[in-house]
Amino acid sequence: MTMCENALLQKVYETGFALDEVTLYLDTHPSDNQAIEYYQYVKRMNQEAMAAYEKVYGPLMINQVIGNGWNWVNNPWPWEGGM
Repeated sequence: MTMCENALLQKVYETGFALDEVTLYLDTHPSDNQAIEYYQYVKRMNQEAMAAYEKVYGPLMINQVIGNGWNWVNNPWPWEGGM
């Protein structure tokens, strides 16, 4: 993995973690407007991070495959050094 790929993937992981955490918080504090605003912010950041990664390196999840081709198998498998 290149430095750029690592940095993009790290951003996906970080924003995904923040999204999971705020979602869990909102499960128990559904009327916290500040948390709802943060959720919207972090959701957008995660979508942008995933889009930036996928634009360069291809889909991260199988449901992100777009178009008429099947490009899911173009990336290395985990035993080939992929993640």
